[in-house]
Amino acid sequence: MSAIAPSASATSAQPRFPLDLTRRMVERLRSGTTDTAEHAMTEPASVFTDPVLHAREREVLFRHGAHVVGFEGELPLPNTYITKEVAGVPVLVTRDGDGVLHAFLNACAHRGAQVAEGCGDARRFTCPYHAWVFDGQGSLVGQPESWAFVDLDRSTLSLQPLPLASIHGLLVVGLSADVDPAAAFAPIADELEPYGYQHHEIVTTETYHLRCNWKISVDVNLEAYHVKFLHRDSLSHFVTNNAVHDTFGRHARWAFPTFADPTLFDAPETEWPEPAPMTLVHMFFPSCVILETPTSAQLLRIYPGASPGESTVEITEASLRPIASEAERDARRQGAGFTAKLLGGEDFPVAEQCQRGAEAGLERFVFGTVEPMVQHWHTQWREAVADS
Repeated sequence: MSAIAPSASATSAQPRFPLDLTRRMVERLRSGTTDTAEHAMTEPASVFTDPVLHAREREVLFRHGAHVVGFEGELPLPNTYITKEVAGVPVLVTRDGDGVLHAFLNACAHRGAQVAEGCGDARRFTCPYHAWVFDGQGSLVGQPESWAFVDLDRSTLSLQPLPLASIHGLLVVGLSADVDPAAAFAPIADELEPYGYQHHEIVTTETYHLRCNWKISVDVNLEAYHVKFLHRDSLSHFVTNNAVHDTFGRHARWAFPTFADPTLFDAPETEWPEPAPMTLVHMFFPSCVILETPTSAQLLRIYPGASPGESTVEITEASLRPIASEAERDARRQGAGFTAKLLGGEDFPVAEQCQRGAEAGLERFVFGTVEPMVQHWHTQWREAVADS
């Protein structure tokens, strides 16, 4: 599917975080435990350095994968658009004059130059190279010296469509025609209804170019085991490793408390805090992370670089609803700054150290039972490549 009709605008009446997940998290906090895997496991360090595997992953997991690119809330009105870079591929998503969503390769049908940049309002997209013009449905509507191309079928000169699905307002694109984004996200789709992605407004976006493999860039988001050590001065005083997790096919989620007092939940469940004081981490195969907090969502789109030891991480801070005041916008900017401090100042430098360890000749990486999500993702990546 490359075009999607407008979504319903009503917000869900469901709680932001599932009640059963909150119950399990509170029990982990009270017992001082965390969800675990059955066994420890290892992966050869070569999964982060092997150029043949790296090329295979780029082809199988990314070129032929389904990828979250953003939120419907980024295109709130007809004749709006966003552009994204997805594993090196330029993508254009439009909402045409009728409110219908479309996704295209952001490449002019003439010579491949990008026809749009950034985001905003637009009824037409003009290529900067030779001024070919396309509408929000991708059709060619303007062509200087069109007589020079009369022997070509004009209908074949539209922007190249890409498969697109909106999963309760979460925009998912395939980079090749054989991808079915809706099918790829079907196992987790029902779990996403409460999050209101149709209403999310983007506050800030920051891009990091890291000297580490893309899988290591993902790994830093998969466990709280490291919090009291790496984040001892920034995060450990209100985050504890009392995590719970679930899997949905290749996708997953895990959650941890952002408080240390289980007596907050001594009252009857009908009087529990809503939303619960936790961070819920959605993990979308192959490499997208959304950190869901009570007040915001932080979208991490993680992609491989040209070599095994390079990756790109784009971090977007989103408000759960359109921002009503500058004070509210400043609060969300502060949230983005805190994330930048944690990831950019603490997690990412250690990730680059891990890559140097792999490149220096370390034989294997070890994933303990307290790292079930790390185990899940490395298993999913390995199996997806092997099955292709």
